[in-house]
Amino acid sequence: MDPVLLIGLKKQQEQAWEVEEHLDELQMLAYNIDLNGNFRLIQQRDKPHNATFVGSGMVEKIQQYVVNESLKAVIFDDELSPAQQRNLEKALSVPVYDRPFVILSIFSERAKTKEAKTQVELARMKYEYPRLKKMWTHLHRQAGHIGGRGGEGEKQLEIDRRMARKKMGRLEKELKRFETRRKTRKKQRKNLLNIALVGYTNAGKSSLMNQLTKAHVEADDRLFVTLDATSRIWNVDPILKTVLSDTVGFIRKLPHNLVASFKSTLTEVSDADLLFHVIDASHPHLEELRETVDGVIESLIDEHIPTVLIFNKIDKLSDFDLKSLKRVFPDGLFVSATMKTGTEKLREYVLNHFAEKIETRTFLLPARALGRFYHINDFGQVLHTHHENEGMFLELRALKERFPALMREIPDLIEIDPADYRAKINEAN
Repeated sequence: MDPVLLIGLKKQQEQAWEVEEHLDELQMLAYNIDLNGNFRLIQQRDKPHNATFVGSGMVEKIQQYVVNESLKAVIFDDELSPAQQRNLEKALSVPVYDRPFVILSIFSERAKTKEAKTQVELARMKYEYPRLKKMWTHLHRQAGHIGGRGGEGEKQLEIDRRMARKKMGRLEKELKRFETRRKTRKKQRKNLLNIALVGYTNAGKSSLMNQLTKAHVEADDRLFVTLDATSRIWNVDPILKTVLSDTVGFIRKLPHNLVASFKSTLTEVSDADLLFHVIDASHPHLEELRETVDGVIESLIDEHIPTVLIFNKIDKLSDFDLKSLKRVFPDGLFVSATMKTGTEKLREYVLNHFAEKIETRTFLLPARALGRFYHINDFGQVLHTHHENEGMFLELRALKERFPALMREIPDLIEIDPADYRAKINEAN
């Protein structure tokens, strides 16, 4: 791995441990693209320097580090402007990256499907577009010889910009086609309730989804393993079937272009009936991670969506820490996807949450229509039946919205008063 130097900026309102933890996370991000970020420097400033992000004294200190430790690059924990990046590279004579660049690089490596690759490519191009000038800096000093219009560098730069704009337009059109297909798929499952798994990257969303749905979504201890919204049917109980969607993990300082590019995929969040906000219970600063996720979600949705906090990886906590966490979050649910514990509580929660959407009704299926009985099972759960000469009395538990469709499918079905149904049962006993 190439050794690199990580740079953090501590603003007045920030705690020292926050900056250190952000750099720890940046080090982990860098590791995912084969860069070793064991060296770090932090400068305390009220606001970034317009030209070089950090002050001139820190630039000199960075340059000494680069030379003394033979470092291959410098990575800033915050987004740099194109001008800041150019100025720093000129002063340091090594490549200078920022956190958005590192995150985009990881996304590029993780993207597998055509949609994910398109989304990442669009975000990468939006990031690189204002930085195209840097690629032609070495040509900018060429004198213009034709009509005083500037050198070859300027002309090539404009060509590159025009080509980039055209390609971004094509990618945006391609994403709209993916979005249209997604809307078509959603129409096909309009009678199903939707639950979206959201959370910080590496919180264990995919592992939890696998446990609940018996799916085989890739899940391991790496960042951004899931880039596509993967949906599976979760049979909560015999009649309550939901579409459970696993979404891309969020992270601090997520590049705006990346959020914008993934907005079509993240419609699984805005269209959800319920959000499962999965949190790594073992993280020392889980409250900050929760706020990061909440911030991204707020930017995606227009209306409030009911959300339940699910604290995963409780197997990594001591009994004392788990009890403390439960006291702080009395309404949370506590699970371990890998140890397969606590998931029944999730089922109970979902059943209670959607209880008002479920109803039990009683019917008489006349003798002439008994051949249609097995079609009733397509609409709900038959809890009890009682046969008489006039036909079959039955008790059906189903989603409220399914009863009109049932009556259309079996017009001979007659709804009866539950009291009459119970009277029939008592007479038979």
